Amino acid sequence: MRFSLINVVESSGPLISGTCLQNHVGTLDSAREMARATEATNSISITVDVVPELSLMAPALGFYTNLPRLDIDL
Repeated sequence: MRFSLINVVESSGPLISGTCLQNHVGTLDSAREMARATEATNSISITVDVVPELSLMAPALGFYTNLPRLDIDL
């Protein structure tokens, strides 16, 4: 499956807004692992969540709103 990793700027329940960091091909679990590794690399100073793949990428670090968050810890 394909996912995108988003640097979260705003969060409202299951929806997030932020900038796209990168796409990921794999399972939801591997996308979550990549998100946690990205946060750790940035000294936990950013929050990274997983969303369905953004098929039309904006210019580098485009800002997206109201994306459905898949990386919700239950």
